[in-house]
Amino acid sequence: MEDSVKNADLSEYNIVMRVIIFILVANVIGTNVFIPQYFTLQFALEIWTWSLFASLVFIITMSSSLMITLKLHSNNGKIFSNGLICGGMVYLGYMISWFFVCNLSDDFDMEYYPFVFHGYWGALACMFTSMIMMSNTSQKYNLGRNKFECPCCYFVQMIPENFHAVAKCVECKTKLFIHSSEGDVVATVKGIE
Repeated sequence: MEDSVKNADLSEYNIVMRVIIFILVANVIGTNVFIPQYFTLQFALEIWTWSLFASLVFIITMSSSLMITLKLHSNNGKIFSNGLICGGMVYLGYMISWFFVCNLSDDFDMEYYPFVFHGYWGALACMFTSMIMMSNTSQKYNLGRNKFECPCCYFVQMIPENFHAVAKCVECKTKLFIHSSEGDVVATVKGIE
């Protein structure tokens, strides 16, 4: 029981850390690369002070961009196409949050809105970041003998040696096809073997 509690904490920690890293990449690269004269970390920090609502929108859209594509990856196993979807969602998220910056901050108005179209560097960086995260959580990711990480919720679980069956993840209840041989485990979402 104690091991499953530790595994749940580790899983939640992994997801939170991935989201934080993703938001930092989106913020720093998305705000600085396309405006070279402001290429400083200070500028990346300063944008959070322009509009609280725009900052919340940015956090929500960036988190959704990552979580939706990780979920798609867990369902279909595709890295490149899901990475492209992620980059598109990030770019759309930039547009939405910058719209609120321009409308709700004292420093900017809609005259500055075209700056957002230069945010493709941040979208590309997020696309590659999501692809790296997807490849690190691929279905063949090995956590040690007789352990696997659920491809949907990343919960780490143990199974008996030489186990071959359809089973439910103990955390998210997703049906998985699990194949274990000599301690190596491969878990796929049922129907995507």
